[in-house]
Amino acid sequence: MKYFKIILFLWILTWILASFFHINTLNYEKHIEIRNNYVNHPEGLPTPSVAKYTSFGFANLRADLYWLQTIQYIWWNALSSEYKKYLYTITDLITELNPYFEHPYIIAQLLLPSVNQRYEEVTDNSQNKNTEDTINIWLKGVKNFCNLDIVNKIKSEKSLLKIWSEEEYKNPCKSYKIPFYLAFVYYHYGNDPLSASQYYKIASANEDSVEWAKSMAAIMAWKWWDREKSIFMFLNIAESLDQDKWVCSEFTKELNEVSKLVFQEKSLPLSWNLVKTIEDSRIATFWLFDWDDNWKHISDSSCMTYLNKANREINIAYLDQANEIYKKDNIWESATNWQELLDKKYINFLPTDYQQYDEKSYGIRYEYNEVLGRFDYNMNY
Repeated sequence: MKYFKIILFLWILTWILASFFHINTLNYEKHIEIRNNYVNHPEGLPTPSVAKYTSFGFANLRADLYWLQTIQYIWWNALSSEYKKYLYTITDLITELNPYFEHPYIIAQLLLPSVNQRYEEVTDNSQNKNTEDTINIWLKGVKNFCNLDIVNKIKSEKSLLKIWSEEEYKNPCKSYKIPFYLAFVYYHYGNDPLSASQYYKIASANEDSVEWAKSMAAIMAWKWWDREKSIFMFLNIAESLDQDKWVCSEFTKELNEVSKLVFQEKSLPLSWNLVKTIEDSRIATFWLFDWDDNWKHISDSSCMTYLNKANREINIAYLDQANEIYKKDNIWESATNWQELLDKKYINFLPTDYQQYDEKSYGIRYEYNEVLGRFDYNMNY
């Protein structure tokens, strides 16, 4: 009888544990289904006002929970970028529950307007919508993090020295990052250099700001080509990210100094030897691109992403420079491609973009763009 009771007890316990495991599995599957449903149907998320009223004094906690779910989903779906279907909606919700939660603003800015050329097919309308949504999130951040009276004073002041030295312009925002990253979005995605210039000025007035903000405020005021502005913009973004990754940070600083000598001081020629040295150094310092193993290193929230993009702009600037000489020698007719520049000795070295796939069978190539009237990059298969 004693053994029977023990066996019966073990059988009941096993049944309870198995039932618990089964129910837990079903709950988890349902949880995943609900979360995936949010992505496909973000209209199913509660509105910000409903979420606030039903938080019962725990709005910040609820914002944290939504944020953790968002980060997990981004990580699991980074390659397909499915998370973009609801990233604006969930970020808007999180920043209503906790307006001073800075990370959602930053992640939305870095990921929402970016395009993964290998996996994403984005229409112009979708891309414009993503850019518009990003700007709206960041303007909301400016409203929540900044003193709008000081912001407007800075916008109307033309003298950078006054902005940097006089008390009335000091510390317009709780953090320089909000206007700093918004400036990048306006310039790189919104095609609005005037607004970019304004927000770099605002970022540079913060005492916790960085020298890159002042540099970009000055650079945007100069009559430079877009290519040169982009180089410094990407380097500044790179230096602001992953500051714990010493190697990337130091390489960025060195490349920034070289770029100043080339584009600001004009004391260092943009020669084939320099371009090759930069490429060789980058490969030796990091590694050749390998999508399967290292896709996370090209995510749009890493130092290496923007360092590589800056290097890309330097490469294309080198081709543009050679093409300008070519045009002077050929009655202002442009070279049709880089091979023509190479064959006719206008360049001695063809730079290779960092983004190559499958032993370079396809990837980013540099090509002359007749619409833009200059060299640009494109994904070739």
